[in-house]
Amino acid sequence: MIHDLLVDRRGADPAAETCWRALTELLDHPVSGVERGTLWRFDLPDLEAAAFAAARGNLEAAASHAGRYVNLNRDRMFWLDRPRPYPATADRDGFAVDVWVEDDEGADAEALAYFRQAESRLNDLRRGIVWRLWLGVGSEDDACALATEITVTRARRHGLLMNPHAQRSTILSVVGAPGGAA
Repeated sequence: MIHDLLVDRRGADPAAETCWRALTELLDHPVSGVERGTLWRFDLPDLEAAAFAAARGNLEAAASHAGRYVNLNRDRMFWLDRPRPYPATADRDGFAVDVWVEDDEGADAEALAYFRQAESRLNDLRRGIVWRLWLGVGSEDDACALATEITVTRARRHGLLMNPHAQRSTILSVVGAPGGAA
C-alpha cells in the first residue's frame, strides 16, 4: 500500500519564488503561484489500523531524526491521503496542479536502507520534488496541458521543471478553485 509524505517549507521558499518569477516574467505563463516540496512515497504492506499508525509514526520520526530529511525548525510534513485543497491564498478562479518530478525513477537506496531501520515492513520508497502550480486557466484539461508544458524542458524558453532525459514527471492531482472555473 502506498503512503505519500510531503515535506515542504514553513513560510517563504526561495526556490519556489525563483521558479514563479521565471515562469511569469521570462516565460510569460499564467501562473499565480508556485509551491515546492519533497514527496516521499513509501510502499508498505496492508496493515491493521494500529500497525498502520505505528508505521507512519516510525517513518515520521526517522525522517525528522537529527534533521536528516526533515528540519522541523524550517519544514513541515504531512501525509497526503487525498489531494490537497485549493490554496486559500490563490486567485479565486483557476486550478492548482501538483506535478511530481523524480530523478532515476525516484530510487534512493541510501534512504531506503535508512528508513528500513526505523520500519522493517517497508517494501520500497521513491523520492521526488512536487511542484504545485497555481494556474489561471479555464478548464482541468487546460490546466493539465499547461502544467505539462511548464514542466518538461524542451528548449531554453520552453519548460522549466524537469529534464526529460534524466527525469520523469507525473501529474498527481488537479484541484479547481471552490466555486470557480472547476
